[in-house]
Amino acid sequence: MRFTQDMTSAFGEWLECDRIRHALIAERPDIAARTTLHPQRPMLRIHLPGGDVVVARAGDDGPAAWIVGVAASPDPVLHDASSAESATALALTLLDRS
Repeated sequence: MRFTQDMTSAFGEWLECDRIRHALIAERPDIAARTTLHPQRPMLRIHLPGGDVVVARAGDDGPAAWIVGVAASPDPVLHDASSAESATALALTLLDRS
């Protein structure tokens, strides 16, 4: 089987999301059991009572590489992150607020 450029990019983005997950768990081991990495998309959810913290790969058409937010109702909050490191830092900040 030959891998296309799109397949390679998608797998790389998923791996980068998994690295974010590992970095978050290293800083906050208490979230390990509440953390779910989507099996096919580069998206991570940390399940919290007040709303999930979500880290997801942004589209290719903007300066942000990642979107980090809290899926709380009625006021979800979204932040742009330009790198995996900044996405990790933002997620940790949001976790500290929760």
